[in-house]
Amino acid sequence: MSTTDVIRKREIVLIQLAKAFFAKRDGMTDDDYRAVMLQLTGQSSSAKLDAAGRDKLLQHFKAKGFVVIAKTGAASRERGFIREPQVKKLLAMWYALSEAGAVARPASHTACSAAVEAWGKEQLAAHRLGPMDALRFATGEQLNHLVEAMKLWVSALKQTSID
Repeated sequence: MSTTDVIRKREIVLIQLAKAFFAKRDGMTDDDYRAVMLQLTGQSSSAKLDAAGRDKLLQHFKAKGFVVIAKTGAASRERGFIREPQVKKLLAMWYALSEAGAVARPASHTACSAAVEAWGKEQLAAHRLGPMDALRFATGEQLNHLVEAMKLWVSALKQTSID
């Protein structure tokens, strides 16, 4: 299968996901969907669309609120991209700490994840909240503790800079 075929197949899947999204969110019927497609592209079937037509339709759907969310499977976790809101907060706070000069600025997202993970392991061990093999395996309670500990650290930094 050529790269063009793979891209075409992916775009058609995204169009079908958008159709399902709007059917659920707005009650869009199949007739409504085909009318929008016909108006925008001159075609009434996504399979008949060329690359420009698929792009135009996807851009329209995105402008109307359809959002493509990346998978959070094992491959993305292995690269260090963790999607849990608490972990995202920890990473953002770590970057804020680096801007304040409290920690070294991470060279990449993966480096930031590794730094937060190392700090988190130390924190959890010091407070006897159990071992943590990796951030992706942390419990909600452990992540809450880490967020609160980092908030205290940021707060202490702000106090120090005010004084």
